[in-house]
Amino acid sequence: MSSSSAHWSAYEIFAVLSGIILIGAAFVPGMSVKDRAWAVLGGIFFVCYGWYVAHQTTGTFSFPVVVFLIPPGAVIYLLVKAYGRSSGPSAAPGTTDPDGRRSPGTDG
Repeated sequence: MSSSSAHWSAYEIFAVLSGIILIGAAFVPGMSVKDRAWAVLGGIFFVCYGWYVAHQTTGTFSFPVVVFLIPPGAVIYLLVKAYGRSSGPSAAPGTTDPDGRRSPGTDG
């Protein structure tokens, strides 16, 4: 059995680091389950793709430009969703909260 060493260039390293950052961004408080799932799946994809390309011994594998645009865009999107949702205006008196209960300060 022959053991081949991996070829780690900046491209492979960036893909793996981007995946790790996306997985970490999934744990930012205030995100929906759907956003968390997409962040984890995207992170796993980037880690696996970087690892896969680094371990290739034959053929030509390249990284399209979009690989370098998706992770920062995804992290910015996740942060805006997480922090934009938590810094919204407070509910006016007499309205209901997300659980359907009435807010304090109402007559009823």
